[in-house]
Amino acid sequence: MARKKDQAARRQQLVSATIELIADRGIEALTLAAIADRVGVSHRLVAYYYADLESLVQEAHEAAVERYYWARLQALDQVADPQQRLLQLIRSGLPGQQDRQLSQVLNELSANASRSWVHAQLMSQLFDREVSLYLSVLQEGQSAGAFRLTQPALTLARNFVALEDAYGFHLLAKVSSIDAPTALGALVGYARTATGATLLSPA
Repeated sequence: MARKKDQAARRQQLVSATIELIADRGIEALTLAAIADRVGVSHRLVAYYYADLESLVQEAHEAAVERYYWARLQALDQVADPQQRLLQLIRSGLPGQQDRQLSQVLNELSANASRSWVHAQLMSQLFDREVSLYLSVLQEGQSAGAFRLTQPALTLARNFVALEDAYGFHLLAKVSSIDAPTALGALVGYARTATGATLLSPA
């Protein structure tokens, strides 16, 4: 039993190191040797747990998706008011200091979606799960009379996630004419138009 726990802990350690390296250096510079060096183990030990780099990257991608999604869900569950819930969801969808590493990793791995069915499936699943968060908030707000939706809730939910992705790409770039307050203000402005609600200040 202890051996299984040790093996699970080692796998988690290798996955975490992979996530860190993708965020720090990009996926193109990622190697099994670099991961081994980051953890401080032999290259053979990494190969014992993962036959190739792709299998480790896939597990790291799955872990990043889970961490990112559940962090957003947990933050959302702490808010009750429909307008505040929508604002919270918008804020959590833009890269911040706490989740910047995960956002960078997901941004890097999204490029693989055009070349890998596995990565494409993972990104598609994340998109759908994020849409479901917006969909529930919009529908709940509409039922409570807080929102007057200008389009079907599903359409608006997809638009919110697409806008998050677009602004997030610019916020993660080393050089961009768009900063965090600008992106947040734009999304909140869209939310006001889309829901007919007088949302609170994004500040």
